[in-house]
Amino acid sequence: MDFFGKFCLLFGGFWLLISVAVLVPLAITLGGSDPDSMLFIALFMLLFFTIGGVFFGIGLKQLFKRNKILKNGTAYYAKIVAYEEDSRILVNGRPLTNIVVRYYDKSGRMNNATVSPNGSVKGGFPLGGTVEIVEYEGETILKSKKAVNMKIQGEENLMMSYNGGAVSVDQIRPESYYCPHCGANLMIPRGQTVKCPYCDSFVTNTRQFA
Repeated sequence: MDFFGKFCLLFGGFWLLISVAVLVPLAITLGGSDPDSMLFIALFMLLFFTIGGVFFGIGLKQLFKRNKILKNGTAYYAKIVAYEEDSRILVNGRPLTNIVVRYYDKSGRMNNATVSPNGSVKGGFPLGGTVEIVEYEGETILKSKKAVNMKIQGEENLMMSYNGGAVSVDQIRPESYYCPHCGANLMIPRGQTVKCPYCDSFVTNTRQFA
């Protein structure tokens, strides 16, 4: 399941647990002896059950949807060609980073897809890595828990066609590049932009293709 689905299940489950584990025993303890307090507790129980139920329901829907895609969809191996931030979802106060992949479909056509990882992309999904995706009825999800260093047929064309101007696959592999703001040594393909994990600045490798 992607990060959003996991978040909804955990967040919704937390509020449902609070309702059952805290408010229900408290209501039983009071036993109707204090009507005002019982009304107050009942309102909070309704609020927490509503919040928990809505988020938990969304999470379950995402889980069932993912299982349906995995069961009925078509699996492909794809190359990671870029990252894309989703400002609608924040992880530790920062936008969730999605993965842009490029692959050949069953008709041999090149396609791009943006897929959500299970969590942070740091370390587990490097540019140029290979992941398995599943496509069903126009939706694509990430099946792999992390990228692997596996060569797939036609990967040079996949990666170079995404990075216009490259004439060899070596030119689009991540290379050493220093952050101009804090001096950190980063690995960035030419023409690509990444966020520095040390100072949160966006850094673009401005070296030109030969």
